[in-house]
Amino acid sequence: MTGPPDQTSATGQPAWLNQISEKRLPAQCKPSGFTYCPSMNLIAVASVDEQVNVYRLNGQHVLGGIYGTPPKNGSGDNEDDDYGIDDDEETREVKAIGWKADGKYLAVVCSDGTMRIISTTNGKTVHHLRLDSTGVSSEEQSIAVPSCFGWTTNFTDVTGSLDILKEHDGSVTLESLLSCEAKISDLRQLKADLPRELMLLDIESSLPKLSTLPSTNDDQDVFSSRNSIDSIFHGKKESGDTVDVLLVAFNDGTIHLKIYDCFEIGSVDLKSSLKSSTQVNPLLHGSHPLTSMHSLLYHVPDDDQLRLVVSDLDFITMSGRYLSLLASKVTQLQSLLRYIKQVQTQIQLEWKNTQELPGRYMRSANMDLEEKLGCDFTTAAYHLLITGDCWEPLREFLVDIVGDRGHKRWDKAVSTGYDAIRTFTQECLLPALERANVHLNTLIGLSKFHKLSGILGLWIENLQGCQETIDALTIFAHKVMIHSSEELRGFTAFSKWLKLQVDLQIAEPLSQTSQDLLEKADTIDYGTTSRYILGALTKSSLKSYLLPAGPALPRQNQWSLPSDFKGSFYEYYKQLLSKHENDLREKGETSAQLPYLNDLTARLNAQMDVIFKQIAHTQRKGIYHRCPLELSPDCDQTVIDMVMNYEILDGVPLPSIYIAARIQSSPQAFHLYRVILTSNNGKITTRSTSLATIDFGSGTILSIKLTDDGTALLLWRDATQNKSTHLIQLAYLESSSTFEMEFGEVGSGKDGDSAKRTSLPPLDAEGNPAEFVRHTFTSTQSFEAVKLDVGRYEGRQVICILSCDGKQYRVYDIATTQETSEKEGEGNGKGKGTSHN
Repeated sequence: MTGPPDQTSATGQPAWLNQISEKRLPAQCKPSGFTYCPSMNLIAVASVDEQVNVYRLNGQHVLGGIYGTPPKNGSGDNEDDDYGIDDDEETREVKAIGWKADGKYLAVVCSDGTMRIISTTNGKTVHHLRLDSTGVSSEEQSIAVPSCFGWTTNFTDVTGSLDILKEHDGSVTLESLLSCEAKISDLRQLKADLPRELMLLDIESSLPKLSTLPSTNDDQDVFSSRNSIDSIFHGKKESGDTVDVLLVAFNDGTIHLKIYDCFEIGSVDLKSSLKSSTQVNPLLHGSHPLTSMHSLLYHVPDDDQLRLVVSDLDFITMSGRYLSLLASKVTQLQSLLRYIKQVQTQIQLEWKNTQELPGRYMRSANMDLEEKLGCDFTTAAYHLLITGDCWEPLREFLVDIVGDRGHKRWDKAVSTGYDAIRTFTQECLLPALERANVHLNTLIGLSKFHKLSGILGLWIENLQGCQETIDALTIFAHKVMIHSSEELRGFTAFSKWLKLQVDLQIAEPLSQTSQDLLEKADTIDYGTTSRYILGALTKSSLKSYLLPAGPALPRQNQWSLPSDFKGSFYEYYKQLLSKHENDLREKGETSAQLPYLNDLTARLNAQMDVIFKQIAHTQRKGIYHRCPLELSPDCDQTVIDMVMNYEILDGVPLPSIYIAARIQSSPQAFHLYRVILTSNNGKITTRSTSLATIDFGSGTILSIKLTDDGTALLLWRDATQNKSTHLIQLAYLESSSTFEMEFGEVGSGKDGDSAKRTSLPPLDAEGNPAEFVRHTFTSTQSFEAVKLDVGRYEGRQVICILSCDGKQYRVYDIATTQETSEKEGEGNGKGKGTSHN
């Protein structure tokens, strides 16, 4: 097999890497706007025209759209995408993109503080999140911009995970532990614990699935498709062994945290650790599954310093496996509240439809009847029903205004509306309330476990208050179903009678048609029709439940319990309901005012909001941070990378942070910092800080990437006449490599120049590359490598190289060289080709 033009090899030189993909982009890629999917052969690219697109290795476009405000002189290629923006929308810029660890979702963070989480399965937005920075004043908050983020996985039981890795002695790796379907608790063979297993018992699968809702044509519309409903409410449950952490860093010195994609933890201010009172520039994020610590690298303009800040999310290990249960129930409740709100909107819309058209007809009839006979439509219709005598103004109304067409419209509007109210109540509202009650009962059970209630932030009084409101909503829903069914039966009888009267008034009095119609009069249910005319036609019972409630704040306050009432809100609501029905039955009217549907849902939302904020506040109290390192002022923030790892130091496994940065005064060299940390109950301590400096002797380092398997990958441009770019691979962890980086202890990260430099020339005097040079990109080609990223391809590590113009990238297989690829091809009759686009 013949390789690409820039992959020339010679005898005695290492075999160059095998190129597996190449793509020419329609628009220039942003400097940090490309990332390789960690689990699939997909590459996400954010371009300068504020588009984000995802491509396969063969160059095929998978999904994408416009997520920011395109430049006025630029335009996106995806004119028919689902993510267009309004002309009057404020300027918005795509600041960062990144994959979830399992590769199933892509996150797009914009400068307006919004984040879209996109499914790689169908390209749809599954979450549209608002990331608020709350650690500063409102004036500063309005200009806070998210600059970088991390979407990672942490174990809730680090000790148990380490025990598994040790016990299985290499047969279980960290990667397999994160991806395996078996639970860690099963692998550890935990002691039987009936209360714990009962608490974790999931009965949601026994509940009926929620129905889809009509589309709202809104970006927040996630309940209109079966797939979306299933992914939100009926998806795979978390095992509790790991927690997904979404951490977004803002330029005002705050970080915003979410776990399990949408469970809100809130914002934490890091200014005290950053030693800055003005805006900062978050550069990099790092984490490791075996520690709850997260590292953030900032550039602080106040003193032009690079600072490392470590945040310990201690609440992850404190809450343990119960954090997954808590997050699952809370996110389900949040989604159910949105679902109930949308159901409420649909019910009120259908109720409005049942009233509008009949109301217009009757107002028209009432004006004429009042002027000519001094009565209204109800009186005239009842007179016609009882006596069969149709007054002339009523006859004109039935013939000229209603007619056959008007009757069909009237019948369709009311019957369809009543039926939809029943359907939404029975198939949507009641099942949602039932699910909410189940989730609340689980949280109430956790709150009664006193060892957990303070750690999780659950208080039984607040939870029981929500349960009372849900119970009241359940009674409300049953009453709506009863009244809507009764009124639908009444309207059906009334509609049949009205149709007969319209036809009779149109027909000639003594004609055969008139005689045939009179014979049909025997099929009319006069009792039901009369009750409807005197009742629901103008005084529907649903008016006590579904009418808009006026100003929201006064009515929300109105439904707090009276000070002299000693029972629950549920009991109070039942008393109001009983008085309301008794008054109607005995007097025909009532002074008892019932809460409307929007009153009850607003009360439930307010109560739930208190619970959510209390939980988030409790978890935020378990976040600690400090600054363990200030980098040398000579470190170049434009060519820098950071990674967290886990190492055995003196027989003890400890988290470590590695930071590699090009030296500004010597662009052919780079510093590599190593910080070993410990944490005890949130107290972060620096065990050691060391520094290694690698000098290539000449040329320029263009890009650096540290991987979690202990490898440093660099793009280095030589100083020869050809100015070729080389891919260099070094091991920064202890390995069997002939070269090991020499670290020296430093008391401060600032003294980078005093560190001992290790000379490591990539080329010898004849220009032959050293063994750690894995590939060479010759400068004679149109492709000039400038930046790299690392990913996975068919279980093997690959690198993605971006060209200097930002319009082209290539993908290479690190594990497979041209030599081995050709041998594999000879052995099985085929070779791995190169894909161009």
